[in-house]
Amino acid sequence: MSSEPRRAPATRLRSVFPASLVAAVALGYIALDLWGGDVPATVPTDVPPLVHAGLVLVQAIALLARRRHPLGVFVLVGATDLVILATTAGELGIGALGVIVGAYSVARRLDRTGRLVALLLAGTATAVIGSAAMIVGPLSSPVGVVLATAVARVVVLYLLPALVAEHVRGRERLREALEAQERSADRERRDDADRAVRSERAALARELHDIAGHHLSGIIVGAQAATALLASDPERARGMLRTVQEDARITLGDLRRTVGLLRDDEPGGGPRPAPTMAGIGLLAEAARDRGQDVALAVVGGPRSLGPLAEATAYRMVQESLANAARHAPGALCHVSVTWAADRVEVVVRNEAADGAPTASASSAGFGLAGMAERAELVGARLTTGPDLQHGGWTNRLVLVGDLGRTS
Repeated sequence: MSSEPRRAPATRLRSVFPASLVAAVALGYIALDLWGGDVPATVPTDVPPLVHAGLVLVQAIALLARRRHPLGVFVLVGATDLVILATTAGELGIGALGVIVGAYSVARRLDRTGRLVALLLAGTATAVIGSAAMIVGPLSSPVGVVLATAVARVVVLYLLPALVAEHVRGRERLREALEAQERSADRERRDDADRAVRSERAALARELHDIAGHHLSGIIVGAQAATALLASDPERARGMLRTVQEDARITLGDLRRTVGLLRDDEPGGGPRPAPTMAGIGLLAEAARDRGQDVALAVVGGPRSLGPLAEATAYRMVQESLANAARHAPGALCHVSVTWAADRVEVVVRNEAADGAPTASASSAGFGLAGMAERAELVGARLTTGPDLQHGGWTNRLVLVGDLGRTS
């Protein structure tokens, strides 16, 4: 079986239709000769009409290959038409239709230089041979008639098919341009959708990390403290375990609500209020309940910054306290919020713990990356790193001007 795709019936019909018309001209000329009896008298030639009809049939057969060999077919149909003109004193034009089809194929399929040269040479040959046949033939025509006939032949046989081919080519270029534009628009839509999905995944990853990292760090610290106090202070140990249980329930609820954002059928999957800077005090209190030593200082009068900015500050404090619990257990942690006229500065600094390694950007996992992404989103400045003067680690977030007001 051939691997080439089979052409549709409509395409095959368009391919053979011009050749069929030329063949019909030849058959009609034969019928006129056999039953009309007028052809030999009106065409002054010694060549039998059947020969002229045979030449036209040659044109028809050649035109079947015009798509694959446009130049060769054009030369053949043009040569047969010149033979007909030369042997009929330029009076018989039954080969004109084949030349028109051939000229159109050349104008459609050859490059600009090739088609101009082919059409110019063919037009010159037709004008010269047709005019010479009319002048020297038995029915010698006036010069004005000869020139008018030559111009008409060149226009009809070559110029008009070339103009039609150029029009069709222009429409094809326009259609290709529109299709390319549509493909480009489709690619842009797909790219936008991919970017939106990646952005949503990154936001979800940050949210899950902030929720799970904070609460799970608290659970671990609380469990370790309860274990240490179990023998010496059982009552306080039981209080620590109750705090651990409460943190576990809060973590589970937050995770369920976050997953509910992805599933319409998840119970309780409605919108969850964004955290605000008013909750920073509760973060410090919860950290103290888990056994962390946290000092909170607020300077200036709080004001509304907008949901994104406030959530960014809240998550920075939350992540910083979780990192301090993991990497500097038992160390004093300072949380300060400074409200100035043109900025809000949030700083979390933990002192170096005895015998504990200093936290680093690599050891903090995805936490610092999530902080940086949130800060960039609201146009804030985030600096993180070890405190070379006092030891420990410092995270500083600065919201400048009104950049945090956009939601």
